[in-house]
Amino acid sequence: MVAKYSEAQKCANTLGLLSNKSSEGNIDMNSVQNKELTFHNTNFAYMEMGGQVWLTAAEVGQALEYADDKAVQRIYSRHADEFTAQMTGVVKLTTPSGKQESRVFSLRGAHLVAMFARTPKAKEFRRWVLDILDWEVAHSPIAKQFSDDELCSLAWLWRASDIMLKACDSVTPLLKVAGHRQAGHFHSIGQELPRSINKAREVIKRETAHIEFHPWKDDNWSRVLPHLRQEMLQ
Repeated sequence: MVAKYSEAQKCANTLGLLSNKSSEGNIDMNSVQNKELTFHNTNFAYMEMGGQVWLTAAEVGQALEYADDKAVQRIYSRHADEFTAQMTGVVKLTTPSGKQESRVFSLRGAHLVAMFARTPKAKEFRRWVLDILDWEVAHSPIAKQFSDDELCSLAWLWRASDIMLKACDSVTPLLKVAGHRQAGHFHSIGQELPRSINKAREVIKRETAHIEFHPWKDDNWSRVLPHLRQEMLQ
């Protein structure tokens, strides 16, 4: 993951998240257009990657009121096996001193850090993060309720439809020549269904845009993505 620290706040408008200026550290759900995310005196210059908000370890530590700026890194090191790739990672940030590697946490990752933290602010910070996650769920498109595994199943459902439609197109001329009673039915399938299948394809294609294609892999995604991302059916 690569991100520019100086550009981190520019992504805020696309997130629909909010600034909290209250002394309680709670989320003002009526203020959703501001450009920064604030917990007490910590202004998070967050970034968006993979459709998620990511916070730097240094700012998470500041929000938790750790005096040692390495405290969060130590928490992670002790419990690294409990963090997934969707919860933490290392990015290169552009700073006045040049590019530097920095550990970042998604909101769920930051919540897990706070679960292990023992500072007075930890409990409040956890509640604050959960408020944001709840807000994201409530305002996210319905398609985002699908997991990647579920999206893969939908992609294969489209692929099965695509294969069957092409099979119908191949068989229809033969049925017509043979005067088969199903010839008209197969002809109707080829005329009526492509539009619906193409529409479904576009939706699935859009919602799976974040899935990376790895041609060297032999898995469900690698087998279906080349077909999903080819030109539309005519």
